[in-house]
Amino acid sequence: MNRRYDKAFRDQAMKLVVNEGRDPTGVARDLGMPNTTLVKWLKDSGWKPSADKDRAIALPDDVSVLKARIVDLERQVKDLQTDREILKKATAFFANQNK
Repeated sequence: MNRRYDKAFRDQAMKLVVNEGRDPTGVARDLGMPNTTLVKWLKDSGWKPSADKDRAIALPDDVSVLKARIVDLERQVKDLQTDREILKKATAFFANQNK
């Protein structure tokens, strides 16, 4: 089934990639549309993926900076895992409310 998207939807989806630098795959997933459709729109408009995304991230030489970054990232992961568990429980709770 081919879904039709209006011009406003198309423009907004493309702006998320072009202006905000977001990944087309993630944008398409968030919007509930096929990735290939969004990529085709982008290519038709003359958009080209940034070469910067293929480069490795420059890491600082200072080990203490790296350790601090690891600690921060581990904290973020723990927070996100906690949030996910809360959302799972809330989803189950509300699903049972409708029965």
